[in-house]
Amino acid sequence: MVQHKIKVKQTLPKGCKAKVKKGKQPVGGPRKGHNLHIAPKKKVAVEEAKTSAEVSKVINDKNEEMVRGRADVAVGKTSKSKK
Repeated sequence: MVQHKIKVKQTLPKGCKAKVKKGKQPVGGPRKGHNLHIAPKKKVAVEEAKTSAEVSKVINDKNEEMVRGRADVAVGKTSKSKK
């Protein structure tokens, strides 16, 4: 014996249209942006990016070494050979 409301399947009111399911588009059909061509990367821009990355890496290494040296001097450590 059920002591609560029984769940009943929802039905649409009379005069209301039922939903229509759309079929899948064929695989070979038109797609968004299908005819777009992506230009290749410019060689000059790639070289500039590599150069700037190398420069920033060298600057960061020197800055890190300088800060590490100052910290060692402040603490009183003596410098040893590089790793």
